Amino acid sequence: MKITRSLFFLMLAFLVSLPVLNAQDQSEPSLQWGGFGVQGSGSFGYRFTDVKGYEPMFEELYNLKSGPRLMDFSIFGHSDGANPFASDFSLNLSGMGGDPYPSAQFTLSKPKLYDLRVNWSQSYFYWNQNDNVLLPTRPGNAGLTDNHAWANVRKVGSVNFTLHATDNLRFRFQYYRTQFSGATFTTFSPLFFGSDLFGAFARANAYYMYSPVYDNTNRITGGIDYTWRNWNFHYNLGYQTFTDNMTFNNVTSPQRAIDTTTGRTAIELLSDASWSDYRRLTTPVSEFSYTGEPYKWLETRGSYMFYRYQGPATFDQSYSGITQTGTVSGRPVYGPYAVSQTARATLSEPNNIVQQGFTFHINPWWDIDLDYRYTRFTTTTEGEFKGLLGLADATTGLITVSPIGPGEASNDWKDGMHQVDFNMVFTPLSNLVIRPGVQLFKSDILMLEDGEADAARTLRTKTVAPTLSAFYRPSKWFNVRGEIRQYNHGSSYTALSPHTDLRGRVVASVRLSDKFSLENELFMVNQKLLATDFRAKVHSNSTTLTYTFNQKYSVFGGFTYDNELATGIIAWQRGVPTPGTADPLRDQALSRIWQAGVAAEPVKYFGIRFTGNFVRTTGLGEEAGISPVYGPLTWPLGTGTVYFNIPRAGRLSVDLQRTYYVQELITANNFGANMLTVRWTRDF
Repeated sequence: MKITRSLFFLMLAFLVSLPVLNAQDQSEPSLQWGGFGVQGSGSFGYRFTDVKGYEPMFEELYNLKSGPRLMDFSIFGHSDGANPFASDFSLNLSGMGGDPYPSAQFTLSKPKLYDLRVNWSQSYFYWNQNDNVLLPTRPGNAGLTDNHAWANVRKVGSVNFTLHATDNLRFRFQYYRTQFSGATFTTFSPLFFGSDLFGAFARANAYYMYSPVYDNTNRITGGIDYTWRNWNFHYNLGYQTFTDNMTFNNVTSPQRAIDTTTGRTAIELLSDASWSDYRRLTTPVSEFSYTGEPYKWLETRGSYMFYRYQGPATFDQSYSGITQTGTVSGRPVYGPYAVSQTARATLSEPNNIVQQGFTFHINPWWDIDLDYRYTRFTTTTEGEFKGLLGLADATTGLITVSPIGPGEASNDWKDGMHQVDFNMVFTPLSNLVIRPGVQLFKSDILMLEDGEADAARTLRTKTVAPTLSAFYRPSKWFNVRGEIRQYNHGSSYTALSPHTDLRGRVVASVRLSDKFSLENELFMVNQKLLATDFRAKVHSNSTTLTYTFNQKYSVFGGFTYDNELATGIIAWQRGVPTPGTADPLRDQALSRIWQAGVAAEPVKYFGIRFTGNFVRTTGLGEEAGISPVYGPLTWPLGTGTVYFNIPRAGRLSVDLQRTYYVQELITANNFGANMLTVRWTRDF
């Protein structure tokens, strides 16, 4: 944060120190620096934010806080030979100073010699639902994402350098790094290896945990590109690392489970919990690809990639507390328990990916594309698992310590997939393209535990997916394009993997003139898995209308209708089910989104803009016997802008944004916010 604020004030000082420009000459570079003709623009300002209600929900959806901001800064330079080291450079900054998605890009190049590109971006992710709400028939309001919260940041950076040795030979260097870190709160159930007797206890007792996370990936490669006649060859060789570290700890001691509606959780308190797991994987990187045209009627392409991830993994867990140890004379007896587990493993994951494709030019209006792809992923884990369970006897109260865990174990996952894509492209008319095709998949998943196949996790799946897409432009003012695709799976690996999946999309555009345009998009999905009575449907239609009266006045409007419905059966696998062993599930959301906007410049140097969205969603996520945790909501956002063009100085803009968020079922998450931004934009 200190770096971005310092950068903000540095850019502000740079803009203020610029000489006053002649407004009539801003199209040409007017600054000279180091032999470069320089031009660009900058936009900075200050945002005032006022939030009423549950502020964490505002952070999750917007996270636009008060403070100084460098909205945008762009500078471009070009030299016609005055600078011997470079001909062009550029720097682009966006969202600096505290906004949720800041980014920076820098380029430096000299034609036929080198090209340097540096990229950096950062993204903030927040989630913190109000968990203090208790619904009468949902113990502790314990839904899928309740009692979870996080405030994390992902940083991505890369450096790419290309050296042009000759017109046909180039050398490349790349460094890439991504990092994910932050605070996370989640729930923990006291499960362990062989914990079948603890199944009901673990299901009824989920404890709130603090879990900071950290992982990073580093990749460094060197490559070569070579062009020979109609052939292009590319090869990358390098090294990649991945490190993952996560811990869990209870937030208080003793700690009660999140379900506070039953008196039993007031007795079964957690005294202490500690969990730590760590992985570090390294791999060589080898990537080869080529394209070529051996004949005028034939194009070919192919690639081969190899990775071999390997490294150590560790796992340490311990926790203790109070649980029901049995019954005496029909009355439950509670006593202490303690669990400790350790695991040390070595992972090996060789990956091979091969692809080969051809394009046959049968005649000027008929092409055939044929592609084959084979992937082979293998994961081998050799580890040692140890653990101890200490549990008080219900009659004597004495604590008995017994070993738990499988001891030494070896797991092998072998996943191979063949994929064939066959497509034909017909252009019988210059304004008509028809593309029929079919995809064939064959997936073989083999899981071996100590050398023996596990039937529950081993499966062969064959899939056929016919496709059809088309584009038609009968006139310059109208065009339509669409596609339809259906996946037919011979078997489903999970309870929510549909047996059939039919998808279709149609987009039509009408442009009666340079002033008027209309676009409509229709999207549909239909999924089924009869074995679990799972069905899902999505129907969505979006229409956008734009009209420009003249250079000073324009309007647009739009409406989106989205209907999503999923039904199925929940089969409880562990613990005491609530309320039965198989319960129906119905999840439906019907959304309507209205959009509108207007831009006007009624007098010279003065203009106004307004854009607005209004979202209304109805429907419920229902599980038999349990109250839903989400349902109807209303969520509008309006932005109004007034700006003044000050001759020879820049543009002063004032943005006022108003939004509110209303959930009808859990009103504790609701908020309203006003955001006022004053910004100055200047070209140079």
